[in-house]
Amino acid sequence: MADRAAEEHATPVRKVSTAVQRKISSTVNILRDRVHVGFENGFGTGRTRLEGEDPALIGSSQDAGAPENLPSGSDGQPGPLVGRPLSRSPTAEDIELDISMRVEELQKEGISNPAFEKSQDDEEYPEEAANTVSRMSTDTGRKRRINRHADRFRKISLGYGVNEAVPSAEHYQTENLDRLRPTLDDLRTEKAAREEDDVRQTGAETKLTKNKLGWIRGVVLWTILNLWGVMLFLRIGWMCAQAGMGLFLVIVVIATIIAVLTSLSTSAISTNGEVGTGGTYFMISRSLGPQFGAAIGVIFTLANTINVSLNIQGFADVFVKLIESAGAHITRSGDPDLQHLNDVRVIAVITLILLTGFTFFGMEIASKLQSVFFVILMAAIFNIVIGSIVPPTAENQANGFVGYSSALFAENFAPAFQHDSTGDNSFMTVFGVFFPSVTGILAGTSITGDLRDPANAIPKGTIVAICFTSVSYILLGWVTAAVTLRHASGNVSDLYAGTLQNCMANSSCTQGSINNFEIMEEVAHFRPIVLAGIFSATLSTSLGCINFAPKIFQALCRDKIFPGIHIFGKGYGKNDEPYRAYGLVMIVAVIFLMPANLNFISNIVSNCFLLTYALVNYATFDAAFSKSPGWRPTFRYYNKWLSLVTSIACIVIMFALDWMSAIIAIGVAVILWVFVYYRDPKVNWGTSGEANIYRRALTDALKLITVEDHVKNYRPQILLLCGLPCSRPALVHFANSITKGVGMLICGHVLVGKTLERREVLAREIYIWLRRQKIRAFYDYVAAERTVEGMKALIQTSGLGKLKPNIIMMGYQQSWSGWTEESINSYIGVINHAFDYNIAVAILYAKEGFDIGEVVNFEKLVRENVENLKMEENVNVFVKNEKAVPLDILPTDDPDMVARINLARKFEPGKKKRMNGEIHVWWLYDDGGLTLLLPYLMTRRSPWSGCPLKVFCLAGADPESTKKSMMTLLAQFRIKAVDVVPVNLDQTPSLQSQDWFNTLISDYRLNEVTRRVSRLDHYDESEMVQFSRRTMNQIRLRELLLEHSSQSALNVITMPLPKEGRNSLHYMVVLDTLTRNMPLTLLIRGTQESVLTYYC
Repeated sequence: MADRAAEEHATPVRKVSTAVQRKISSTVNILRDRVHVGFENGFGTGRTRLEGEDPALIGSSQDAGAPENLPSGSDGQPGPLVGRPLSRSPTAEDIELDISMRVEELQKEGISNPAFEKSQDDEEYPEEAANTVSRMSTDTGRKRRINRHADRFRKISLGYGVNEAVPSAEHYQTENLDRLRPTLDDLRTEKAAREEDDVRQTGAETKLTKNKLGWIRGVVLWTILNLWGVMLFLRIGWMCAQAGMGLFLVIVVIATIIAVLTSLSTSAISTNGEVGTGGTYFMISRSLGPQFGAAIGVIFTLANTINVSLNIQGFADVFVKLIESAGAHITRSGDPDLQHLNDVRVIAVITLILLTGFTFFGMEIASKLQSVFFVILMAAIFNIVIGSIVPPTAENQANGFVGYSSALFAENFAPAFQHDSTGDNSFMTVFGVFFPSVTGILAGTSITGDLRDPANAIPKGTIVAICFTSVSYILLGWVTAAVTLRHASGNVSDLYAGTLQNCMANSSCTQGSINNFEIMEEVAHFRPIVLAGIFSATLSTSLGCINFAPKIFQALCRDKIFPGIHIFGKGYGKNDEPYRAYGLVMIVAVIFLMPANLNFISNIVSNCFLLTYALVNYATFDAAFSKSPGWRPTFRYYNKWLSLVTSIACIVIMFALDWMSAIIAIGVAVILWVFVYYRDPKVNWGTSGEANIYRRALTDALKLITVEDHVKNYRPQILLLCGLPCSRPALVHFANSITKGVGMLICGHVLVGKTLERREVLAREIYIWLRRQKIRAFYDYVAAERTVEGMKALIQTSGLGKLKPNIIMMGYQQSWSGWTEESINSYIGVINHAFDYNIAVAILYAKEGFDIGEVVNFEKLVRENVENLKMEENVNVFVKNEKAVPLDILPTDDPDMVARINLARKFEPGKKKRMNGEIHVWWLYDDGGLTLLLPYLMTRRSPWSGCPLKVFCLAGADPESTKKSMMTLLAQFRIKAVDVVPVNLDQTPSLQSQDWFNTLISDYRLNEVTRRVSRLDHYDESEMVQFSRRTMNQIRLRELLLEHSSQSALNVITMPLPKEGRNSLHYMVVLDTLTRNMPLTLLIRGTQESVLTYYC
């Protein structure tokens, strides 16, 4: 049996593992497909060019014009007839065979479909179902059969498919790991059910199992008994005596209002969907997130556990006094007070063990026992009311019970706060003692797993229970105060002498409602019933809390938010009882039994419950304030602002009751919150916090539209044309070093002919990669027939509102000389397209290149993503890796690949990583200051933080004056530069440099050979003469770059603009002149609008 159970337990694990393997394999293939689709070094791809296509602007061979794959069955044969191209009209045999195949497939899947039920015609020809060929005896019969089967065929192929799933509750379980519903792609292509779909629900296969407790036995009864705790018979008389009947009424009303408002908030949350096991913890964690949920899960478990100690200690105290009155003792000690304290401890521990053992029988038995306790308590309450009417005896009067009188009513109606055995008393101390009496209102939510209909039972049952218990508190308090004296000596002789209250002078009174906590026993008509009521009140509340606390903690442990506590989440038996959690709760309760001080314990309980109430109310406010479409509670009698006020009131009352215990409770909650926040479990619970993120983002984006642009608020918003980010990490890291913390980065990717499902998989994996690389960026992708069209679409559509790119960045393509004329024109066209939309352009050159797609270890990357964001059993909890991970690459001996990998690693952010050398800024022409701003922003973060700026500018007529002016301008911009170097471009370059340039363009000069064989555009002599001066300036600039900046860490140069009517080939030659064999170079051209200012 054990082996069989182990095998059954292991089966789901194997299924999940198989699904993960399939997911990894599928995702790896998708990523591999996309490596060469997009841009090589920021532009171009690597697949073979089709005729008439640009080599720089194409995708992989699988993307361009490949025919769609035909649906196929599991054996590789063509799939259903709907997805198969027909070269002839289907015969009856074809249709019948196709239908038979579908019927067989659906029978295997356990699905029924009316389209496959036999029609009346089938019943008339039963032999036709046995043999298709034998049915074709005559032409008339053949025609009838074709029409009949074609009609049945249309039922399948038109409108609704065979894989359509009818609405079912199983499809809407947010924590269901399996996708039971077919995808849109499955339905459109009529594919067979996927392997990972273990079950296809039709709405009747799975019934959600519910327990049998209704709203009376499950909520009203448990809540009333949880509210009627130790205070009911032991402290109500004392509270009414201290505060007076008037203020006691105020105390009860205030506590009741807080309880009712909290119950309204609870009702709203509990009716906004099915509440899972864990009750209050489940509601708060799924509403406010794991941080608040984990904190309140621990606090609320602790509160219920302490409440167990509070009520059991009250029971033990009464029990010990009862046996002491008979002269019996459990322990021996010379000190009577210590002996009484030890007796209370012993009885309390024994009672706790017995109650914990009783909980093993389950909630059904416990509910029946609670019914017995309820009957006893009702009898005790009526016994006190009846006893107040019966004339008291002389002994009763000596002990303070004197009966009804108007004078006594008037005296006890006013407050009389006095010092007694508990210390000094005031309104807040009395309120603090009473408030635990209304802390059981969440009893119904704590056992949601045992309720038949939690959404209906919790609101109705909780409010009824609160109103009922509040009336009972007022009734008992007023009845007791109306018939008892506050002070009495307890001597019958003093009664006859008229000196019954003279003991007040020397504070020697031992009886009366202030001095005797058991005064209700005097008022009662039959004392044993009151004793039974005290025992029932304390034991019933303790029994309830012993049931609540472990189940709340079990739910917390199963979410695995805290490390090492999952062992307490294990359940046993058919009722999934948390026996390990029972043991832990019992140990903690024993610890809080040791002080044996009810006031000490009651303050801790009050503040723990008040903190829970505060978060419940805030959760309701936050959920309603988020205005999420998912917030649809069926309970409408709540107000979000009232919930917020109640939440604040709970916090205020916490400090008013006992500021020290309030600080402790809040401090513990804050520590737990911070711990979970930094551990950052990536749960997918659809919290109100996530809804508020969307609401705030949308609101802020709309507000941002109305904000006028100002140069002081300029931020770089880069659209990086990088293709698949993980295949060009150096380019992505470089762009991130500019925007991180100050701007926006969008990684743009053009997908050529991929389906939506593949794009979603791709986006998911790329975002995981970006997050693990600590890159704060968006990933945007478009589908296009050609890459250049996709790039232009990205430029036009990326971003939202004011959050749109203002800089286009791409990698420099060193292999441009192998392009066609159309490819070069397209490349320059993208740059001009950006300028047309008033967007700056930046081109990054690295002699190593950027593309490492050939050595990216996609298997390792995807597997680590799956394992690092591993789905825990039965709950969507993901643990995020906090540290940036290294590049996932395959071993390679290719020196080019090794150089690109090392370049990417140098650009990775990190406190210990530093680039060596200076950043040389060649700010030659005023483009608005972007050429200066971007390198400055890079120096604020690693790995560029150790690189000083060195600025080069045109010398003009007076180099010294130019240098001083530039240094002054830099000082006004608050940008520090180690030096300013004026340079002269008007000087004629050396003959060696001119020869180098002539060699570079020699293949492109117009002659008879190039006219015949060159694929590129070409120069003619008139064009060379027209732009000779500019060309000489560019050659001279190259000389200066080689002279001053050949050893720099980065060169930032004002990029020349492509001119209208100018040869595109000449512009590419100019860019090549400025970058070839240079260090890392960034060419920047702003939009001629200021991005720097020296005004405050």
